[in-house]
Amino acid sequence: MSQKIAITKVQAIVIAVIIIAGISAGVFILVTTAPPPPPTKTQIVVGLVDSETGALAPQTATFDLYYQWIIQDIDRNGGLYVPQYGKKLNVTMIHYDDQSNINNMLALTQKLITVDHVDLMFGPVSTAFNFAAFPLYQEYQYPVVALTFGSDIAGADMISGKYSYCFSCLGMPSECGAQIVQAFEYINTTKDPGQLNTIAIINDNDQHGVEYGAAMHAALSLAGFNVLSQTEYPTTISDFTSIITTLKGENPDVVILAGYEGGLFCKQCAAEAYNPKLIVCGPSMETPFLVFGPYGFTPSNVTGIMLYDGWPSTSYNTPALQQWAYEHYNRTLGTSGFNWYPFPASATFYAALQCLFDAVQQVGLNRTLIRNALANDNFTTILGNTHLHQGYGMECSAAGTICQWTGQQIPAGDGCPAGTICSVVWPLSAASAAIVYPKPAW
Repeated sequence: MSQKIAITKVQAIVIAVIIIAGISAGVFILVTTAPPPPPTKTQIVVGLVDSETGALAPQTATFDLYYQWIIQDIDRNGGLYVPQYGKKLNVTMIHYDDQSNINNMLALTQKLITVDHVDLMFGPVSTAFNFAAFPLYQEYQYPVVALTFGSDIAGADMISGKYSYCFSCLGMPSECGAQIVQAFEYINTTKDPGQLNTIAIINDNDQHGVEYGAAMHAALSLAGFNVLSQTEYPTTISDFTSIITTLKGENPDVVILAGYEGGLFCKQCAAEAYNPKLIVCGPSMETPFLVFGPYGFTPSNVTGIMLYDGWPSTSYNTPALQQWAYEHYNRTLGTSGFNWYPFPASATFYAALQCLFDAVQQVGLNRTLIRNALANDNFTTILGNTHLHQGYGMECSAAGTICQWTGQQIPAGDGCPAGTICSVVWPLSAASAAIVYPKPAW
């Protein structure tokens, strides 16, 4: 009996030793197989698909600048600090041309995400292309700040959470409609009392034109203006002559073109000596590079043309913003022969990208945390206190909404000459120039 007990004690000791050894081995395994620190990273890689060739190439030539500029500025300052690596990293970009084909854009966007494994994404040019890409950004959880985009339909999806990783900076169609109403009511009570009544709206059949045209039509009609039936035209239009002939017969006080084709329309209005009291255009007619370059306008014959989409916007009427304009004057297109300054919404686009990269500096390259920061935080940008208000236009403390060519110039400085720029004319609290009304004849 005593021998059996003694053996049991020995067995117990052996078992205890085995257990202790096993635990030690387990601890050793746990320690030696713990997740390694993040691998050494030498740069932040951003993906971009846009339209270097094809129908959207003119817009791309202008809007790509902000992507290039902010990367240049980050790298000139030694890179972007990334908390998880405890150091600054330079930013580089993988860039593909979709040839203005939306299916190409989607395939190349998927390649950037699943093959190139980029850290961040920039959005393409145009409302339709951004809207088409939103499901991919959401599926793969890439926070994207769409620059050249505005859609109430997609805005509602942003608010609902369907596109929670997608942000915009420009005013949405319904917001633009409300601002146009305010500006027209001001003109109708102060500059042309009771005489701004009839409005014609023409829009292209792109998503941008359809949504912005419809939103302005609804807002102006509800405000009591006489809005004529809308005329829709194809984005491939090459001749507005028949539309201009119809407009002459209808004789509206104001013509609004909702679309990207304002340059061609205004040139043909001048050729046909068509002079409504005011012409309001969409994207491209606010850019000195296009207006005074390929479009062939001069500062005098573009005066009075108003822009509905260039907001939030600034006219570089503070020393800090003027210095930013000087620094970026002719930087990328220095060999083009066009001496031009960034147009008013340029600072908006740059500020929106500042928000994206500032979020990285706060939370690192975890894309969900970046998305959360963009949705909830305020950032200090060149436009002051800035917030990406998801589903709406970006909120900035130093910006306005509606712009117009008024003959205003940014003064010479820092080795740069004076240059004509588009002015912010609404709201009055942010205006750098008074509204020109009526528009001078061609």
